[in-house]
Amino acid sequence: MRRSRSKWWAGVRAVVREYPELRAELDTLHSPVMIARYGKSVGGSNGTSRVTECVALREMPAGKQRELDAVERAIEEARRESNGEQRVRIIELVYWKQTHTLIGAAKAVGYSYDQAQQFHADFLHCVERNLNLP
Repeated sequence: MRRSRSKWWAGVRAVVREYPELRAELDTLHSPVMIARYGKSVGGSNGTSRVTECVALREMPAGKQRELDAVERAIEEARRESNGEQRVRIIELVYWKQTHTLIGAAKAVGYSYDQAQQFHADFLHCVERNLNLP
């Protein structure tokens, strides 16, 4: 059974498309910052770095984090399906690599266009549910 596309459809597609950038931003925020300190002190208690504390204090804005979490939960849910890797591969080819259309991605993973459309819609609806959109 198909659900009608609501106002949120384009917004959810944009969230899914932006996922690689959000993932990279989060990884950058959580990677340690290497700061060269020049001076007489070499190590010791006077020169102790607080790298872990600095990483813990750098967080993504709440809205972006919510979008990232919604897509990651949808990926996890899709992977739990019997054909989960193919479902995620279709989304990857269409949205993240942007190398295929939906019909091209369907052919690349060995599914029909109708099946790929259903996988695509299921994924977007899952992201929509995770975002708690009306």
